[in-house]
Amino acid sequence: MFELYKHKKHEISIGIAIIKQVIQNIGNPLDAIREAMSNSCAKEVDASYFKIIIFYDGSFGWSFILEDDGIGMDYTGEKDPAKQGRLDKFLNLAYSGVAGLKSDEFGFKGLGSKLMYLCRKLEIDTKTKKGENYKVIVENPYEKLIEKEKPDLPIPKIFEGGASMNIEQGTTIRILGYDKGIKYPEYENLEKLKQYLYFRTLIGYTRPERIREGFPKITLKTPAGPEEEELKLGFPWIKKEGDHVEGQKIGCIDPPIVVTRDDKKGNKVIITLKGGYALKTGEFGMTDYGIFESKSLGLAYAWKGIPYFNLDFNRYKPQGFDLYYKFCRFVIECDNVETDIARSRIVPEGSKEPLFSSAVREAFRRIMETKDYNDWIKHRRYLKKKELGTTLNQRKEELLGQDQKWVYFNGKLLHKEPYSEHDVRALLWKLEGKDGLPFYYFKTLEHTAQRGIDIIAEYQEKDFSEKKLFQSIEVEYILENYSDHDHAPEQTSLIVAWDSKNRDKLTKAESDWKYVWEYMGHNLNVILLRYIPEIEIKTKS
Repeated sequence: MFELYKHKKHEISIGIAIIKQVIQNIGNPLDAIREAMSNSCAKEVDASYFKIIIFYDGSFGWSFILEDDGIGMDYTGEKDPAKQGRLDKFLNLAYSGVAGLKSDEFGFKGLGSKLMYLCRKLEIDTKTKKGENYKVIVENPYEKLIEKEKPDLPIPKIFEGGASMNIEQGTTIRILGYDKGIKYPEYENLEKLKQYLYFRTLIGYTRPERIREGFPKITLKTPAGPEEEELKLGFPWIKKEGDHVEGQKIGCIDPPIVVTRDDKKGNKVIITLKGGYALKTGEFGMTDYGIFESKSLGLAYAWKGIPYFNLDFNRYKPQGFDLYYKFCRFVIECDNVETDIARSRIVPEGSKEPLFSSAVREAFRRIMETKDYNDWIKHRRYLKKKELGTTLNQRKEELLGQDQKWVYFNGKLLHKEPYSEHDVRALLWKLEGKDGLPFYYFKTLEHTAQRGIDIIAEYQEKDFSEKKLFQSIEVEYILENYSDHDHAPEQTSLIVAWDSKNRDKLTKAESDWKYVWEYMGHNLNVILLRYIPEIEIKTKS
């Protein structure tokens, strides 16, 4: 429903639940800017510039202004989508290719205006070439859709002739108090903001042939910089040109790899794999925050040249593919596979998803056949062997040092003095093999480095004691490290450690090697290997 002033009242059917779902599934607070940029920079809009202004408003909080000098938006008030103007369609739910309507170059899901409803106040001023001009105001859409227990439909008020603009034609959108006006790091951190823009929006456009045709000039103004800055379009590809840091090795997909997959049901998917990989990733600003968090790493999905989200690199790479996501900046372009409404993932149950997955794996297999790939893998393996050789020699030099201390058992060399939990486990098992532990019987049954308690064992302390079966034993270098590893004392039968920082605070149970440690209300049995009578620590000299 719209209210049109100086014209007539007009109602348009639109689903509250769908609008609410769209804005609640937003992947990033900047996605509203992403969608507005795609709308304003489409060929059909014929704009020469697009401005992004991020600012703090004293009444509403953090806000956006988005402006272009394109053809503007006309309004007809018609219910028939085929007869509606651009403003009707912008405010309507169904202005999108997915609804079967003719859409602009980057229009498909119809997300743009719906994401803008996640604010305290939305204002739109628009003028057309013919002189038509409108002002649209939507009051408190966030409150009506999100905060109220029973959502209300936001009603745009449309004022004919109400636009206040300094340009002859175009559109200015003010999104005041976006997401309750709260502050996000990108608003004042230019590096974070640009990472989003270049890896999640039209700014990082991946098709050079379309860039050569020309896009509007895109400028950015934020509190992070005093000046308005022009943003150059183009994905930050890994390239071999120019000077590189020492030891750099680069591989590029040139030409791009194109793979087509279809099935008997008439489904067809075409993917294009582009990009490259680098050994010294810091040169290209590639920071590893994990497969999905690292926008600049791994494998990104692009629709009509706009990168939207990262794909799971490990899911698509075939067996034997020796590139890891942290070295790569790949893009998969594909315009004919289903994504979710927020364009944040491929729909796994979609009919074309198996074709898409098959095509991507085939593209990776073709990379393996290239000279760049084989040269890069060969070089990295050489450096890895060199690094391992250096590390091995360093370890040997440390062991040969005059100050190196060793553990002797009954006068025989057993192991170097422990400096880590790994050393303690090795020493424990050597003592177990020599029946050197202070137990009548001890046998390790299982060990894991990943699933909680280190060892499951069976042991018997004295020849007259009960034999304890399937006991959980934790191994530590220093006893007190136990508290750093988030173990449950209820699940710990025994702790074997090399030493304790506070041995004087433990309760001695037997000799100098067996203690009871009161920990979180539990009395834990402790063995300190360093103090077993037959153990001696000394240098070889």
